[in-house]
Amino acid sequence: MSIQGLLVSVTVICLTVITYSHAKTVIFQPPPLTSYVNYHTNVAAELANLGHDVWISLPYFMLERNIVKDKPVKIIEYGKELGNIELMLYKNTAVLDKFWAGESSPNFFSLYATAVEFIKIAP
Repeated sequence: MSIQGLLVSVTVICLTVITYSHAKTVIFQPPPLTSYVNYHTNVAAELANLGHDVWISLPYFMLERNIVKDKPVKIIEYGKELGNIELMLYKNTAVLDKFWAGESSPNFFSLYATAVEFIKIAP
């Protein structure tokens, strides 16, 4: 069997399994940044309107700001003890300040600084 034939077979099997499994529950786990949550919320709302059971996980500080306004999207809350993760991240990495100052920040350094901040709050 050729690679192409194998890929077609796997695709057909996956589509058949998905169709007959009636998988309707979708869970979104966006990074705790407002722009990502807004994007994921819009996609989640559309999936909910199509009949899916949609859940999105949000840190507590975003629940207070009422970012998710769509009723069919269910919310999984986490991180009440973490505080405002987004504010802490921007403050400690100074990514926005560097951007508006016109400084070039290498992508790897920005990712590293962000990872360090998330590791600090990990249990």
